[in-house]
Amino acid sequence: MKKTFLFAAVAALCLAFSGCSVFETDTEALMHPPLLSEEQEKLNAALTEVAGENFTLKYPKTGEMNSAFIFEDLDNDGEDEAMAFYSSVDESTRINILKKSGDGWISVYEAAGFSGEMESIDFIQMKNGAPVLFVKWPGEIGIYSFENDRLETVYSAACDGTDIVDMNADGFSEIVVFKGTAMSRSFLSVIYHDGNEVVSTEEISVHAEYDSIISAKVGDFGNGKYAYFVDSFVYEEVFLTEMFVLEEGEVERFTVADFVVYEDENEKEPEAESGTIIIIGGNLGKRGIFLRNTGVYCLDTNGDGVMEFPVEVREDYATEASDELYYIQYMQLVDEEAKVAWNGIANTQDGYIFAVPAAWNERATLSFNSLDNEMVFIDKETSRVIFKICMSEKSDYQDKFEDYVLVAEDETRNFYVKSFVEPEDNFYLDPELYEKCFIFI
Repeated sequence: MKKTFLFAAVAALCLAFSGCSVFETDTEALMHPPLLSEEQEKLNAALTEVAGENFTLKYPKTGEMNSAFIFEDLDNDGEDEAMAFYSSVDESTRINILKKSGDGWISVYEAAGFSGEMESIDFIQMKNGAPVLFVKWPGEIGIYSFENDRLETVYSAACDGTDIVDMNADGFSEIVVFKGTAMSRSFLSVIYHDGNEVVSTEEISVHAEYDSIISAKVGDFGNGKYAYFVDSFVYEEVFLTEMFVLEEGEVERFTVADFVVYEDENEKEPEAESGTIIIIGGNLGKRGIFLRNTGVYCLDTNGDGVMEFPVEVREDYATEASDELYYIQYMQLVDEEAKVAWNGIANTQDGYIFAVPAAWNERATLSFNSLDNEMVFIDKETSRVIFKICMSEKSDYQDKFEDYVLVAEDETRNFYVKSFVEPEDNFYLDPELYEKCFIFI
């Protein structure tokens, strides 16, 4: 069940994140250069005066900027400049900036050659005024500023992958950089504008390789701050949530364990095999970290605008499927303490979570019937079926769900629920809450 989700998550990751050296294919062999418009023909003529006849326009491997020429107001003067990436006889990639001149264009700056093909191009608003040019080259990134008709490199670094986000909700973008691995870990740093220049924070350890990240997003941390929430699998079928906060030029890393208040002092030093808490040693120091076997990720489950982070509700630490494996909680930071905000079950194969009362965790068992695509809740004491959640392809006959309630659907699937108990039963759920209980992930 979870392996299917894992492969899907990794595939989605390749789309959501931009690695610095994901593919080594020849872009020109994959696509035909677009036909030049009349304006582009003028630009091509201006570029030919500088580069000569023997040059080839270059295109990013990913992203939407695959035009022969890219337009952007690089110096904030109210007029778009044109930008061309190309290679000539030395096969390096060069950057040429052109400005409008009367009815035509003229080249105003020619940047030196860069090795390799471009992975992607972005324009990022890191400060007031003009955006910066952000280029992913194989194995590295470059950030460039265009002022006084000159393109200056303001920052460059090696990387395995990047993410462009607004880390602190101030309206400007930062660049999260992942690079290097040591003992299946990566290192994260944040590139930001400090008011005078583009700078980087010191690196901080991430307890997973970059390719193991299944979700990363910025959200309200619940304590007046914003955080970058990273969900990843740290080894086979074992997942972890880490939160990174950028403040005063430094990045601090948290897990849910940093906000759990232990009732028993002895619980602060759990044994390594004591369940969802393990001890990580080494240069990070001794600390507890919450792991889980269910591949869910951070969500705002209750719609209050604050992000919640998932933990499992179970005693054991087995990696194989078990009745308790599907029960999870989402916790939210309240006054510097992690509080339960949502309780329910997760079906990562079919891509949903469903809220159920916390008491069900102890009083009901849960199993997945793969043949019928249904989650079955069973009363532990009496062995009777109390509730079902079913998925059905829309192309299949729906007659067997005549007595069920349709709670959600997407383009190809319907999701149904059915209660098998009476309203006076302890396991009864109000049908008016069914739709609110169901959340796609």
